Amino acid sequence: MKYLLKNLQVIDADSPYHGKKVDILLNDNSIESISSDSLNLSKSDGEVHDFEGSFISSGFCDLYVNIGDPGFEYREDITSVANAAIAGGFTVICATADNHPVTQTKAQIEYILNKSASTPVRILPVGAITENFDGKTPTEMYDMHHAGAIAFSDIPHSIQDSGVLLRALQYVQPFNGLIISMPYDQTLAGNGLVNESEVSVKMGMPGITNLSEYSIIQRDIELLKYSGGKLHLVGISTKEGIDLIRKAKKEGLNITCSVFVHHLVSDESEVKDFDSNFKVFPPLRSRHDQHSLIKALQDGTIDCISTQHTPLNIDSKNVEFEYADFGMIGLETAFGLLNKKFGDILSKEKLLQLLSLNPRKIINFSNSVNPANSDPEFVILNFDEEWELKEKDIRSKSKNTPYLNLPLKGKIKAVYVKGKLITVGQ
Repeated sequence: MKYLLKNLQVIDADSPYHGKKVDILLNDNSIESISSDSLNLSKSDGEVHDFEGSFISSGFCDLYVNIGDPGFEYREDITSVANAAIAGGFTVICATADNHPVTQTKAQIEYILNKSASTPVRILPVGAITENFDGKTPTEMYDMHHAGAIAFSDIPHSIQDSGVLLRALQYVQPFNGLIISMPYDQTLAGNGLVNESEVSVKMGMPGITNLSEYSIIQRDIELLKYSGGKLHLVGISTKEGIDLIRKAKKEGLNITCSVFVHHLVSDESEVKDFDSNFKVFPPLRSRHDQHSLIKALQDGTIDCISTQHTPLNIDSKNVEFEYADFGMIGLETAFGLLNKKFGDILSKEKLLQLLSLNPRKIINFSNSVNPANSDPEFVILNFDEEWELKEKDIRSKSKNTPYLNLPLKGKIKAVYVKGKLITVGQ
């Protein structure tokens, strides 16, 4: 299929066309031509789409998505998560191992890859580090790597045994594997429900101290210093944690980190009304912590932004706050929330770097607006269009988001992936 995409401005630091307004001719899952001059295509030969006022970048990539398949298909399945991803501009999502059964064998990696092959998005499975997340028994990571696992992690659990994490970092080095860690000390987090602060006291809820994150990040950094390897920390939420990572990067360690969308756009004040849709883990932190995260986005300490997309059925959320499960969906609202909040703080280029280029580099899955790419993936978006997410329009099977009916800014217009142009919001 041929597509002619007209009047697009390229935002892609890795592309020779960065900053230019171009027409792009796509043919047979490749870029046939990119030109600043007007290109023409007979309607009988293909489709012509005029995207005047819109921008193009490599497709978004999310390193932390719960797909729910197998085992939790009533919350989400591979088809519905793919549709939600496309609506949000994500052409690549990394599927956590938190399924039933846990993704921990070569066969289970192949199941996800085979089942997602027919979806309009690339779903890359993350294999578990320990069997059934027991924190002790190592999985066959080598076999999973050769089957197609993109990384290894026990998220949403944190590996409490230092020796297990050390050996995992060592084990994956021969094939340049990536270990992903969600840093928190379970003994310090305990049965906490919200951030430990004046807010938690007024709510009468047990709090989760910043120390639970700080202590494990410090441990993980020391293990990385000793073992070498590649470590990515997800869901950083505290000033203390960010300060440690900034220092580790200056020391030259091979460490990267990500922050979740909701920690950037919301803070602990949102939970005062006991809205269980704001109940997430790590919890929403103080504004002081949030300001530190924003500063870390600007100075490059934080490498990328993830959604922590966690679909939950209504019975898990429409209950008293203390009994509700942690998590919210986030694929469809990520760009609109971030662009609205940071449109005047982060450049368009920086925001798209955090959503696309940087996470792709972390998993060695780079793709840019460049004719040299044989299998291109793009997102086409408008930064100025305002909209609201209505429940009836959610593509995910689950509806657990606190951002319904709120003004968002920035709309996904289309994605191009696997040789197909899929229009989203025209």
